[in-house]
Amino acid sequence: MKQKAVTCVAAIAALAGVGTLSAHHSVSMIDVSTPVWVKGTVVRYEPISPHTMFELETRTADGQMQRWTIEGPFPGRLARILSGNGMQPNEDFVHAGDVIEVCGFRPNRTQSIGNVSASPDVSKPYIHGHVLVMPDGRMESWGPYGKLDNCLRQTDQPETWVKFLEDDALAHELWCNSKKFVAVASTAPAGLVEKIDAGLTERCR
Repeated sequence: MKQKAVTCVAAIAALAGVGTLSAHHSVSMIDVSTPVWVKGTVVRYEPISPHTMFELETRTADGQMQRWTIEGPFPGRLARILSGNGMQPNEDFVHAGDVIEVCGFRPNRTQSIGNVSASPDVSKPYIHGHVLVMPDGRMESWGPYGKLDNCLRQTDQPETWVKFLEDDALAHELWCNSKKFVAVASTAPAGLVEKIDAGLTERCR
């Protein structure tokens, strides 16, 4: 039996006045070639449907305060993240006042699904968060859309990433899925992906 996938595109949602992508969008709507790292203080957390959102307050180079909207997992994925961390379904994964770092990806300038087109203002500080660095330094998988190896930075240690991928089943899935984006160039530092792969107990299939 063929299963038909139905993509519902809702009106562009907003959190604190910042536009976001429509519900249940696909990874093709995200610019996975260009990672964006943001570090700031959580000022709002909303575990809502269709995608969890939170806001980070950061300071720009000229001293101005700026708020980023970070889109994240849909409810089922959030439940899996909470469960994997020994948390209850109604617990908040992040809290106001937490200082966290996020690697994420911006939406493409124009997205089209069927006869509906959504064009969020990409000049706004918004990303789909792919991985979080928590206040204690732990890395956590977050939203499903992105290319995880493009979150690698020159200063990252392969051992840190190996531990992350082996401790976090969702992160391991994201890592292996990122290898499917063969048409998207990797921005990872030379040789780092290979070192991480070599350290994994369970290799990508």
